[in-house]
Amino acid sequence: MNEKKSLGIIAEYNPFHNGHLYHIEESVKMTGAEVVVAAMSGNFVQRGNMPIADKWDRAEAAVKNGVDLVVEIPTVFACNSAPYFANAAVKILENLGVTWISFGSESGNIENLSHIARVISEGNTEIEDIIREKVKSGLAYPRARKEALAGILNNEYSEMLDLPNNILAIEYLRSIDKAEPITVKRRGSGYNDIEIYDDIASATAIRYMIDHGKAVNSFIPETVYELLKRGNSPSEHIIFKMICQNVLSKTAEELDSVSAGGEGLGNKIKKAIRNVSSYEALAEQLKSKRYTRTRIDRFLMHVLLDIKKYDNYCNYIRVLAFNEKGSTYLKQIKKSEICQLPIITNINKDLLNCEYILPAIEKDILAADLYNLATERDLYLNSEYVNMPRKIL
Repeated sequence: MNEKKSLGIIAEYNPFHNGHLYHIEESVKMTGAEVVVAAMSGNFVQRGNMPIADKWDRAEAAVKNGVDLVVEIPTVFACNSAPYFANAAVKILENLGVTWISFGSESGNIENLSHIARVISEGNTEIEDIIREKVKSGLAYPRARKEALAGILNNEYSEMLDLPNNILAIEYLRSIDKAEPITVKRRGSGYNDIEIYDDIASATAIRYMIDHGKAVNSFIPETVYELLKRGNSPSEHIIFKMICQNVLSKTAEELDSVSAGGEGLGNKIKKAIRNVSSYEALAEQLKSKRYTRTRIDRFLMHVLLDIKKYDNYCNYIRVLAFNEKGSTYLKQIKKSEICQLPIITNINKDLLNCEYILPAIEKDILAADLYNLATERDLYLNSEYVNMPRKIL
């Protein structure tokens, strides 16, 4: 069994900023952890888009700023709804033997968040039945879920479900089995806030500033600033053209069969695709009271990746970056045999003994290819077969 006390963090680092640095530093202070392990989204992120920098650069940025080992959350789980995202990430970290799992939240109160998680888990069947009826009546899932829980929780608790980091925190708590959960209260900007508070700006605000040619070096570590200058961000125009090709070549039924599809979205996008000329126009036309913008963005990415509703994808651990401490820790975990998930460091060799994860790996390969197309980078030189984990000295 591994002896080092380790801290697990679930992240996207899109991009890594001062708020992330604060979260790592506070978590280490709270726990006294000797090693920091991050499970991070790859080339598609949870809310349904491509990140500002590829997974290798984002992993390198994390290791240069306090993380010792970065591993990937497979695309099929990373670009998915909160329960899928959270469960896959937690299982990865627990298989890596972390002592604690730390996450940011707007609440900052682990007891309150744990109470909500218990209520949801204990009454899950009843709650899902209520949600299903409300969705049938035309409510979007997040609103239906909040209303269902409002009948069980008091207002103080149910209002916590309006905030995105709280929602993810609750799903982490529902999934955690072995590690000890801790939370750090989010400081400064909210998740989708484009306002600036001192030296803290949200990832959303930083991406907005970059898109509008504004300086961001006050809000991100210098090493991250240098990494962001390396390459292009994904082109929304190219992404839109790729979506058009997929929609035009598939039937409405095929489009409805993707993970975030259904409920008539296939027909709706087939009717809309010839009447719009941009990604934003398409997403706004598909959005409605029933279909949130996040649901639509995720649906469009699932169309690109062809992630099907009922396909069986298995979890695994893909190593992206590490320092000396992270490398030593990973070797200790492998020797201890506590990890029950395949650990992939070389995609060309490690798949030979674990073919059952191939369907999920194939989506990561496709995700990288699509990301390279959207950033107009060389498909071979930046492919999953060529990129290897980065050791940061």
